[in-house]
Amino acid sequence: MSSPIRRYLPHLLVGLSISLIMVGAYAAVGFAVSSTPKATWAVNPVTITFPATAGMGTKGDSFTCSPNTSGITLTAKASTSKVSLSVAPSSFASCGSTPDTVTLTASCLVPAAQCKGTYSGLVQIRQPANYRNIPANLGVTIVVT
Repeated sequence: MSSPIRRYLPHLLVGLSISLIMVGAYAAVGFAVSSTPKATWAVNPVTITFPATAGMGTKGDSFTCSPNTSGITLTAKASTSKVSLSVAPSSFASCGSTPDTVTLTASCLVPAAQCKGTYSGLVQIRQPANYRNIPANLGVTIVVT
């Protein structure tokens, strides 16, 4: 007469092996995610306010990254075709604990009378070498009076 454990031993070993593989995969993903850089903006969200007759307005902001990372670009996008949003400079060789300063510029793309209103925009920090966005995005509110 054989023991019940002996009868199911092959199944138990397969189950244990699969469990160990899953734990290892989970740990590998967890460690990879913890090293993903994150950005912190000095002011977030930021508001750019300007009169429509001026045609444009600017605002400065800065950001840091943790942990340090290299080769980043910034992209800016407005939610409407009435205004454009740009960021300068649009790239940095590295990002770390020392703040990197940028200037955001919002410009009217239509005549002043049609440009008045409140719009939203977004600035993303990207790391093209790794094909990823670095959290967190900068929210921009554009108020044209």
